[in-house]
Amino acid sequence: MKAIEQASAAVDRVCLTLAKLALGAMVVTVLLQIWARYGFDFPFTWTEELARYLMIWAGLLGATCAFKRKLDPRVVTPKETGSATLRWTRLGISALAIGIFLLPVLYYSFYGPNMNFERGFLWRSSNRFSPGLGVNMALVGSVVPLSCGIILLHLLAQITERKQR
Repeated sequence: MKAIEQASAAVDRVCLTLAKLALGAMVVTVLLQIWARYGFDFPFTWTEELARYLMIWAGLLGATCAFKRKLDPRVVTPKETGSATLRWTRLGISALAIGIFLLPVLYYSFYGPNMNFERGFLWRSSNRFSPGLGVNMALVGSVVPLSCGIILLHLLAQITERKQR
């Protein structure tokens, strides 16, 4: 097993653990909100916001795990049979489609128009704080480029794994 495949597997284990923790924390937070709202007639102001942010993290980290396991939604699921050329063509088309989608997301996470760092998504988010929790919104939004990078790591591992066959 190559280093890139080991790194992909290790990152996948961490992502799966974090996604599970975020999902569990989201459930507990929503239950706390329900309990406070209907049990005490005094809802907390921060629970709905925390549940929303945990849902974002759980969803995007879970998406990386689904991609690693090839369980992500697909328009066409190609068979793994066929000639080596056909398999490489399928992988190339898949990699191209993933790159077309993820590379602009990564670029605009850090840079805005004219490669202006201050107009990038994360920089603009760092100037805002959530109203209920007071959390810097760049912390919440940082999962977007993180998950894109992880998916690209998993794609690279798929390519190197395919080369060994």
